[in-house]
Amino acid sequence: MYKLLYIDEDQEQIENFLDYIDGTNMNSIFKVITKLPCGDIEEMISEIIKINPDVIVSDFLLNENIGALGYNVPYNGVELVEEFLNIRHKFPCFVLTAKDKDAVSDSEDVNLVYTKSLMTTEIADSKAKVKFTDRLLNQIEHYRARIANAQEELIHLLELRKNGSVDFEIEKRIIDLDDILEKSIDATHSIPSEFKAFSNTERLDVILSKVDELIKKLDENDK
Repeated sequence: MYKLLYIDEDQEQIENFLDYIDGTNMNSIFKVITKLPCGDIEEMISEIIKINPDVIVSDFLLNENIGALGYNVPYNGVELVEEFLNIRHKFPCFVLTAKDKDAVSDSEDVNLVYTKSLMTTEIADSKAKVKFTDRLLNQIEHYRARIANAQEELIHLLELRKNGSVDFEIEKRIIDLDDILEKSIDATHSIPSEFKAFSNTERLDVILSKVDELIKKLDENDK
């Protein structure tokens, strides 16, 4: 079972999303965790990291119902997920909105934004070819495969290096894979590729250990 974090300031919209997951019979696939937006984006990012979801779905306008919240939210869903993507590259993130033009204009990646009408349409049309829930699953699986494949290739290349069977291109690929895995864990503390020395085995061992921990957490979320 995958952990899906849904962020919205409107309780009615939260209930609508839960009804959508229920209506698409995806309760056995997604464990939905709902969260109100925090008043500070850094605090919200910290909460997301603590929850450790497999996918994030956020409403676009997080400040429309501040009367119920009791505080201001000085960021929108696009700004939130883009901030999180600065920490974990390629992480599965989606923004739902009834005002897609505004959301798209705010986003550097238009593929992050989806209209809320998709949800009501899918429940009414069970034959819809590509459902929003399918997109969620595909992004989760693609993200996991990207990490697992990079780790597998890196382990293989490190074995070649131990046997002395490497050249410049392989060393460069080792650094590229190290970069991919590092940014999947925490891009804020990653070292730019141009500053990484070749044959830094100790550093790569640390990265692989962290990736092992990440993969174990991902696997634990499935159970």
